[in-house]
Amino acid sequence: MQVFGQIIGTVFIFMALADIYLTVLHPRAESSLLSISVARGVWQFFRCATVGLPKRRDDLLSYGGPTIIVTIISLWVLLLLLGFALIVWPKLGTEIQATQGETPTDFITAVYYAGYALATLGTGDLVPQTGGARLLMVLKSFLGFSVFTLTISYILSVYSNLTGRNTFALSLHHSSANTADSIELLARLAADNNVDTLHQDISEIAQSLIGLLQANNSYPVLFYFRYRQSYYTLPRIAYLTMDVATLIRTALDQDEYRSIVNSSGTAELWFGGLHLLEELCHTLLPKIHVKSLDANEPCWREHYYQALERLKQEGIKTVQNPEAGADSYIAMRHEWAHYLAKLIKYMDYDQKNVYPAEH
Repeated sequence: MQVFGQIIGTVFIFMALADIYLTVLHPRAESSLLSISVARGVWQFFRCATVGLPKRRDDLLSYGGPTIIVTIISLWVLLLLLGFALIVWPKLGTEIQATQGETPTDFITAVYYAGYALATLGTGDLVPQTGGARLLMVLKSFLGFSVFTLTISYILSVYSNLTGRNTFALSLHHSSANTADSIELLARLAADNNVDTLHQDISEIAQSLIGLLQANNSYPVLFYFRYRQSYYTLPRIAYLTMDVATLIRTALDQDEYRSIVNSSGTAELWFGGLHLLEELCHTLLPKIHVKSLDANEPCWREHYYQALERLKQEGIKTVQNPEAGADSYIAMRHEWAHYLAKLIKYMDYDQKNVYPAEH
């Protein structure tokens, strides 16, 4: 029975170390052992807890991301603590003895001894008596210090990337004159009808989007940070960038703005945004079914015609065949709209807060 407990303890330790390695040192959502499952579970708990509290939903869900971080780190510590406690438990009273009096042999004492070493506090009132027990003590202290250091590094990296995401979100929000309207955003980007300036602005947005894609690939827990303020929402970032890219490719005159439509910046904006949505939906989301979006096509068509009118007001030359342009816009929007609908549903957002200009 004691040997079985030590085997279980060894498994716990390897599970914790493997997840720390994959989460911190080899950060990719597809390679996670425990962290992504824990994140999904905690997020599902928050979603269920807010079902009967619609007025407090945004407030409560905003604590989901930090709670997931705390839960993942707590799981690492718990697995290491229980793992080493199961290994040293049979050694109490023999290879590990108290400095004074009789040595307790209960499991709580084993947890105390393992935790003392993991916290790098020394040996306390329980002292290893054999070479093997001393080496195990050194290993626990080394792992405790390493895990502490890696955890701090992980937290700093997550919040650094979160700050970058929020900065990007605010930039898009204010660039659209605080409207969260992709039409207004594109119109202001192209306001002076300067092709060079437009190309530069699109490239800068595309680079920020690629940075966001890489940040979410490396630190998927970022996905679960949901703020009360709607302008920070990840689905809104995805909507604004994807719809701007779609309008550029379908609403601008293909001859007049050929260098923009076929530019690397526009390609980065389109394929980077699509890549981001696909990665989030395929890697982090459980199977979520959304209803057909065909019913939204009249609204999308009207949105497209509004874009043409707004661009014309800024002196931007638009497509010569609006009907064909609208058909192309709707077809291209179908390529990403269902991914966005899944994100909105899973993150419990109201569509009116993600793209208010279309409602």
